[in-house]
Amino acid sequence: MAKAQKDHGRQDFRVNDMIPISDEKMTQEAFEINKTKVGIKSRQSSMLQEMVGGRDLFSGEAHEGMNPDVASMLESLDAKLNYLIGVNVLNDASHSELEERAVNLSVTGVSFVTSNQYAPGDKTKITLMLPSFPPSTLELLGTVRRVESRDGKRIWIGVQFYYRCDEEEDSIQKYVYRRHRETIRSRSRNRDG
Repeated sequence: MAKAQKDHGRQDFRVNDMIPISDEKMTQEAFEINKTKVGIKSRQSSMLQEMVGGRDLFSGEAHEGMNPDVASMLESLDAKLNYLIGVNVLNDASHSELEERAVNLSVTGVSFVTSNQYAPGDKTKITLMLPSFPPSTLELLGTVRRVESRDGKRIWIGVQFYYRCDEEEDSIQKYVYRRHRETIRSRSRNRDG
């Protein structure tokens, strides 16, 4: 598992995005206890991604020797189940404390506006939903590295992630790189068009 400060730096890809996110201040003691336990949302998200993000069992060579009608029905059933799983995840998120906010996200951390009061060095638990299929909801721990006052009520914080498992880092990494590629393609299309 990569250590954010040693293996990554500001040279990492950073993307500006709007994602559902919530933050909760933690005591140092709670942080120490939680940093050895992967959050349930991160585990569920990882399992869901493995189920629907793996190779297509019904494509290519897997179709050999299979009745084409049965293969077609299985593909249709698989697509419907994936859709229902995605809808269920989104429904759960709509009943949560997640609020869509502007964020600046990288593999090493995230910055965003919050109404909670923080100081550099404070510990926090961040729950965020990455728009993917199915949506990935992650519970990440972090250390506040930067605090800037905005309007007296809200502050802009920069948080360095503390990854508790490889799946957390992989989920963030894949999302950031995908969004970065989308941004490059969009700029290229707009420049050429």
